[in-house]
Amino acid sequence: MSVPMMIYAYWAFAFLVGILFFRKDIMTFNREFDLRRVALIVASVIIIAINAWVYSHSTTDGGRLLDLMTVLVFSIGNGIAETFMFYAVFRLGTFLAGRMTQNPWLLFVAGFICFMVYSGLIHGLFWINILPEHVVQTSPYKPFFMPVQLLIAGSWALNFFWYRDIRTVILLHALVDLTMVCNVKFTMF
Repeated sequence: MSVPMMIYAYWAFAFLVGILFFRKDIMTFNREFDLRRVALIVASVIIIAINAWVYSHSTTDGGRLLDLMTVLVFSIGNGIAETFMFYAVFRLGTFLAGRMTQNPWLLFVAGFICFMVYSGLIHGLFWINILPEHVVQTSPYKPFFMPVQLLIAGSWALNFFWYRDIRTVILLHALVDLTMVCNVKFTMF
């Protein structure tokens, strides 16, 4: 199967998961914007800006040209699809933990662990094999990559957990994907 077809198949599965299980979360929007939520969104945007800086200083495009259609399709498509999958495994973790406890911190930790395991697996087993070589192993900024990724995942997980806010996370994920595709400069077409 070609690389674009693998990506489209992954997205199709993720869209199906989103439509089947999260229709309510997609169609409704939690309008509660208390100080905690505003602070979380601001912190998430700051973390994503830091990620963009770290990512742009620890990757290379290998001389590839920017494909504007890939930028658009990948940023939006992956932002939506992968957020559905992240949310699904986060909810799976909270559901499984909920069978044993109602402690909100334990529920969050279970969801977050599932989120992180899935994220590690999909990036390690799928994306690393799909994307062209792009990591600059000698970059002094490379050690900051994983801590920033953990901060991103934590802020997204809190958005899911506290507010069931999948829409904001889709937007944030699309921004992260925009950073990636603009720096790696791969093509889907």
